[in-house]
Amino acid sequence: MDSLRRHVLLFLIIFTLPLVSRATEGESILAKNISVHVSNMRLGSVLKTIEQKGNFTFSYNSNIVKTDSLVTLNVNNWTIKEVLDQMLLNRFEYKETRNFVILRYAPLQLSLTTEKAITEDGEYNISGFVTDDRSGKKLENASVYERSLLQSTLTGKDGRFELHLKNNGKPVILTVSKEYYRDTTVTFLSGVTVNSNQSQLDEDGYMISNDDDGIERTVLGRLFTSARQKVRATNLHGLIAQAPFQASAIPGVSTHAEFSGQVVNAVSLNAVGGYNAGVDGFELGLIFNLDKGDVGAVQIAGIFNVVGGNVNGIQVGGLYNNVLGSVRGIQLSLLHNRVKRDLNGIQVAGLYNHTRGSVRGIQLAALGNIAGQKYSGMQIAGLFNYTHNLRGVQLGLINVADTSSGYSIGLINIVRYGYHKLALSSNETLNANIGLKTGSKNLYTIWTGGLRVNDNSKLYAFGFGFGREMGMGKHLAFNPEITEQYVYQGNWARTNLLGRLDASLTYHVAKAFSINAGPSLNLFYSDQRNAVNGYAYVKDLHHSFINNSNSWTGWVGWTVGVSFF
Repeated sequence: MDSLRRHVLLFLIIFTLPLVSRATEGESILAKNISVHVSNMRLGSVLKTIEQKGNFTFSYNSNIVKTDSLVTLNVNNWTIKEVLDQMLLNRFEYKETRNFVILRYAPLQLSLTTEKAITEDGEYNISGFVTDDRSGKKLENASVYERSLLQSTLTGKDGRFELHLKNNGKPVILTVSKEYYRDTTVTFLSGVTVNSNQSQLDEDGYMISNDDDGIERTVLGRLFTSARQKVRATNLHGLIAQAPFQASAIPGVSTHAEFSGQVVNAVSLNAVGGYNAGVDGFELGLIFNLDKGDVGAVQIAGIFNVVGGNVNGIQVGGLYNNVLGSVRGIQLSLLHNRVKRDLNGIQVAGLYNHTRGSVRGIQLAALGNIAGQKYSGMQIAGLFNYTHNLRGVQLGLINVADTSSGYSIGLINIVRYGYHKLALSSNETLNANIGLKTGSKNLYTIWTGGLRVNDNSKLYAFGFGFGREMGMGKHLAFNPEITEQYVYQGNWARTNLLGRLDASLTYHVAKAFSINAGPSLNLFYSDQRNAVNGYAYVKDLHHSFINNSNSWTGWVGWTVGVSFF
């Protein structure tokens, strides 16, 4: 008897543990009890407080949820759903997925009326009408779908719908969705085939989608998705299923039919172009790929890719890539790459790259690169580079940054809140020099011009160089500078090049005024062998430490000057 009891007890423990585990895992976020005591607090702040108390995250359209509105609430031990209903005036519905709660604006109620639900030739055929629950008006473009089978349809102008589902004796669960209406679900006990892909869905079959930045709002998204697909995306914005494979000819003509925009596929092969919720594996489009959500691993298109979420992996577009989220990996195109948020990796384009957020990695383009926020890495362009905050290296003809703790290397380097100096100086060769220095203290460019005016001894020079300011205390700094100048000795047909390495000490007298002085090393190359009347001949001005050379002259000189700004 004791042995029998032990076996029964062991059986009960084994049987009930999974049930307890599932119950714990499936605990509703909305059913958690919290207390909220706020007075005239912004709705956005109250939602953050609820997130912290419930240990979850809200997802909502900030254009609809007015986060600046003021809330006064004094409740104890209410469920999160009751608190939300009170604050949002029962005008929203809530969907849970993983650790998120989606707030969907749905002040209206709809109803589904069944006209026909019969089995014919191995199929289960359902037809009926969708109406506004209050007015009775027939609703056009409402989505009616069976989530497990990934089959759906839209109601017509008369509110009518019809679905044909394969019958295997299992229940049919139809859901009706329409923008601004609460979802309605109806269960039919007659059977339909339920796809084994259900095991790949998350607990509720939902993932987070961003209503503000959908690909349907992009130029290419509007061009290559149908009106029915746009309506379906609006109605089913929170519903995303998963499947192992999709093959499509054009958007809407695929193995998932018009439901393709709600499915994340492991593999997606598109003859002309495809329209998916996302890809978690590999996608190939001979012309284009459109993905509402995230794309992982590899995405290749003959002409363009448009992704509404993030890209993690390699994205190759023949001409163009547009990612509305972030990129972590490699992005390649012949013309243009665009990332709305952040880039962590490598971005290569034939013309230009534009990342609106921060970049950590490499941007390489023939024309230009833009990073809207911080840049840590290297920007290389044939013409121009721009970033808000440079923490790496810019290499291009024109480099622009708002702030910089990095290095800009080019002909024109502009840091808006950086190093700007107007320098006046004199040296052993040229009596008067003016220089414009721009960039950062780490590395600034120098545009300089100078002249020597003595009786019958003129010289003119202009050139370009780089410098660096190294702090040596509150007022003192060391400024090594290297410049290359063309010196005019009365004959433009001759090559006269002066290279200078100046090592000046700078004393900052005031915020916008400093003085400097120091030695210099000079190397002068010239193929001009004779002086021109009225002009100085540089080789005759200095004692050279280079012997036995007709072209090269070298000497040690000096410089002294002042700087403004």
